[in-house]
Amino acid sequence: MKAIFKASVGLMLAVSAATALSQDVPVVSVINVKTMDPQGYTQYLADNPQIMSSLGAQMGGTCLTVSGHRYPNQAFAWTIFPNAAAAFKAARMYSQAPANPELDALRENVSSEFYAILKPFTKPSGWERRFQMVINDVPGFIKAATALEKSMQDAGHPVEIGIFMPMGAGKTKAGLIDIRIFAVEPEIGGALAQHVLSGQHDRAAMGAMQSFIESVELDTFEDCKQVFAAE
Repeated sequence: MKAIFKASVGLMLAVSAATALSQDVPVVSVINVKTMDPQGYTQYLADNPQIMSSLGAQMGGTCLTVSGHRYPNQAFAWTIFPNAAAAFKAARMYSQAPANPELDALRENVSSEFYAILKPFTKPSGWERRFQMVINDVPGFIKAATALEKSMQDAGHPVEIGIFMPMGAGKTKAGLIDIRIFAVEPEIGGALAQHVLSGQHDRAAMGAMQSFIESVELDTFEDCKQVFAAE
C-alpha cells in the first residue's frame, strides 16, 4: 500500500510539473467496447454529434485496435474534456442516460476509464502505437520522451509522443502510465519503425528514455478517427 501511495503521489507531482502554467489538466474519457461493425459504429457517432456534445466534450472519436488485442473486436470511443471535473460530470451523465437501441446494436460496452494528459500533443487522430508501461520516475520519463520525440522529428519523422496518467482504470499497477506515438498515417508509423529497427535512431536519446521503464505491460497498434469537435 505504501508503494502504491508513493507512486500515486509521484504521478500527481508529474501532472503538476507538466502543467505548471495552467490549473486545468485535460482529461480523456474512454469507453472500451466490442463491435462487429467498427466502421458502422464510428459512422454512427459521426452522424450523431449530439451524443458527445450533450456531455460537454471538446472533441471525440473512436479507435479500432489493429494488433495486440486484449479481447476480440476491440475498439473504444474517446472524448476529451478541459479538466477532470468536466470529465467526471460527463461520466455521471452518460451512466444515467436512457438506453440507445441503435447504438446498442452496434457495440457492447466492456469498461471505461479516464486519462489525464501529462504531455500534450497536436497531431490529429490516426495511426497510433500505444504502450502501457510502469515508470520509475514520471517527470524524468516525460523529459526524456520529449527529447526522443525531437530527435525523431529532426530525422524527418513527423510524429509526436503523448503521455497520459490512467485514472479509475480498475486493477492496475503502481507507476503505470499510457504512452501514444501519433503517426497519423500507417506509412509514417512504418517508416519510424524501420528507422529504429535499422539502428538509425538516436541511441542515446532512446537509452535515456528506456532507463525510466520498469516494464512494458501493453503494446498495441490502433487506427483512430476524430468524429466530433465542439463548435
